[in-house]
Amino acid sequence: MNSLLVRVAASLALVACAPTAFAESTIKRYMFSTQKAEDVNTELGKMNVKLSEEWKAPARGQPMRITGVGSSGFPTSFLIEQAGGGFHVYAERRRPQHPTAPLPYVTQEVVFDTPDPAVSPVGTLSYPAAGGPFPGVVLLAGTGPHDRDGGMSLHKTLAVLADHLTRQGFAVLRYDKRGVGLTGGRRHPDSTTDDYAADALAAVRFLKIQPNVRASRIGIVGHSEGGIIASMVAAQAPADVRFIVMLGGTGLPGIDIKSLQDAAARRAEGMDESLVLLNRSQERELFEIAASGRTRADALVAMRAATHALPPATRTALEIPPEGIPDEAFEALLTPWFRRFLSLDPRQYLKRVTCPVLALGGEKDLQVPPAENLKEIERALASRSPQSVVRQLPGLNHSFQTARTGKASEYFVIEETVAPSALTLMSAWMKKVTGHE
Repeated sequence: MNSLLVRVAASLALVACAPTAFAESTIKRYMFSTQKAEDVNTELGKMNVKLSEEWKAPARGQPMRITGVGSSGFPTSFLIEQAGGGFHVYAERRRPQHPTAPLPYVTQEVVFDTPDPAVSPVGTLSYPAAGGPFPGVVLLAGTGPHDRDGGMSLHKTLAVLADHLTRQGFAVLRYDKRGVGLTGGRRHPDSTTDDYAADALAAVRFLKIQPNVRASRIGIVGHSEGGIIASMVAAQAPADVRFIVMLGGTGLPGIDIKSLQDAAARRAEGMDESLVLLNRSQERELFEIAASGRTRADALVAMRAATHALPPATRTALEIPPEGIPDEAFEALLTPWFRRFLSLDPRQYLKRVTCPVLALGGEKDLQVPPAENLKEIERALASRSPQSVVRQLPGLNHSFQTARTGKASEYFVIEETVAPSALTLMSAWMKKVTGHE
């Protein structure tokens, strides 16, 4: 049996199995071990952790939990266990929004076709246990080789979205991206945004033929790059898409997004503004080369030349070695996905979208800065999608968590996966535009 048939057979076997329930979601992160009880406080102090009370070893070696706050500013539960004559300290991070069994709705593993027969995405369809037909929604993850749960930092963002929307009366389809799990195709970054858009349209059309789904009331919810893909699909197939929701989606061309994103991250880390601007200028030239139509070999030659042409003072400030930047450093700029992302302007699709759009951005989003992007989304939608709503949500980061700074380093320590206020706003709007109130 060839590899494609093996994969398809395995996919069908998965369909026949009962859905796996989510385990209770607490993450046990090992921190350190000590031989003496009193050294636990000392080691935590070295990590700038302030405990709510001083820890003392419990009798009979029982495990103990104590709360402390470290440099992140978020409270953490520390688990202290005794084993092998020592004390072992773990930080516990809860994921209270992750779905856990028993679930009050039906889930079904599915496999559907795309224009590329080697892909055949594998995913999960969920829908209410009674009633119907239901309005439907396809969930799309952001950049990267995400599975159907589609999160980051051990957060299952798409699973949380699916759980919320299914409880609100929607049929929800989410799936593993190309090259992930049992889904075929080339794994990120060897597939492009156009490839992912083709898969998303296939998902919408698969959802349309489900007997308990209202075919005329199907939309797409996309996070980050998923928001771009949602607009591409809605522009290409307006008869198939009733609405789209863009969560942290972009309104600027990819080259501008990457430039803004890198500068915002450096400022958040405290880099001097003059150095931020030097980096931005140097990188922008490399991005323009990558976004061009040059062959890969010609683009690599141009990147080398651009780096060598920098003034000596700039090379010193950017810590570029005398021999220049090694070719390996340019590899990430020359992948199929990145080159297409840099050249892609979402406004050309947004201007063709006629269905209602809800575009949300987090105030503390450092990956897709909200002010610049929401403004462009609103402008692009103004003529053909007057029912659209564009809104910046205070205090939320790129993942729509309630955040302190918006830095990616916070994603893991924040226990909230998606802010309830964002979930409520989204589902209420979707009910309204689908007539499912």
